Amino acid sequence: MRKYIIALLIMVIVFDGLNNLREVTDLAIVKAIGIDMTEDGQYKTTAIVIDTSNKEAQNEGIIYESIGESVHDSARKIVNESPKKLYLAQMETLVLSEDIAKNNFEDTLGFFIRDNEGSNAFYLFVANGCAAGDLVKSINEEQINIKSLLNTSAKYRGNCNLNSLNDILKDKMKPGIDITINSATIDNENIKISDMAYFKGWSMKGYLTDQESILYNLLCNNLNNTILVAGQSDDRIGAEIISSKTSMSLDKENNNKINFNIKIKANISETGSNVRILNSEQIEDAQNSLEERVKADVNDFLLKIKNEYDSDIIGFGNLMYRKKDDLYKEENYLSQIETDVNVEVDIQNQGGVTKKW
Repeated sequence: MRKYIIALLIMVIVFDGLNNLREVTDLAIVKAIGIDMTEDGQYKTTAIVIDTSNKEAQNEGIIYESIGESVHDSARKIVNESPKKLYLAQMETLVLSEDIAKNNFEDTLGFFIRDNEGSNAFYLFVANGCAAGDLVKSINEEQINIKSLLNTSAKYRGNCNLNSLNDILKDKMKPGIDITINSATIDNENIKISDMAYFKGWSMKGYLTDQESILYNLLCNNLNNTILVAGQSDDRIGAEIISSKTSMSLDKENNNKINFNIKIKANISETGSNVRILNSEQIEDAQNSLEERVKADVNDFLLKIKNEYDSDIIGFGNLMYRKKDDLYKEENYLSQIETDVNVEVDIQNQGGVTKKW
């Protein structure tokens, strides 16, 4: 008798769980969404819905657009055109306009964070110099896998990172740190990864340059690979960074001073006609040149963060918070911070002409 009761309970649990089961054909599975603001302050949603009826066109989707008083209202109005309610659990990409990122960022994200069917594992972009809806339409028209595009740029250029909304929110919840978000643009009708957007609190303040985006990822240990050039013309040394590690610590004698220790492994990829790298002395000279270039670029970038951007994207304040230094609580703490940068470059291979010495 006991066996029958246990079997019955298992059947009840299993079949009760199927009450909320929905067939794929009953869902409007969303691949990407773009959110813009209209001139009269309403929200415009542009969504790519996967066309489950066309198995041959797996990358093609159906574009829906709607306008509403809120993000939820705008998204829900899409059912006026689509026979199915939007399903966000498998969404890959959310694109926000610059206007949204600057003025309505927190409110707009609130809908996607609270949606009980959604997931925060998608990638978040700011539409740089174009409408979010236009960018989403281009993703669909060109059948671009923006996740692959982002992954390639992060892996070989280092001017973006692979942080999902979950990762961004984790950083946002930490004291003494401001966030960055990847951006994308439309260039000659082609989608391309663009400069990273930086924030102060919940408001976007501007874009890092391409080089600054790379330096940011270097300092935050998000850099996998990029190209580094020291010198010019016939005196240049080109190197490929193959790995890097940055540590950040409070100075033991001056709590307002933060020390950066950057270790880079690189391969020489090219040299100018005046440069020879054939012996240990020339190797050391090349390493020194690359170290000086990185150090100068990092120092310039840190100064710009403190004095011009006024955005703690590196996490100076978070380091102070963890070390129980209350300076980060002051409104202008960034301008009071001193920095010292040490760079070590280890050339692994000078280009394949000779073996590693």
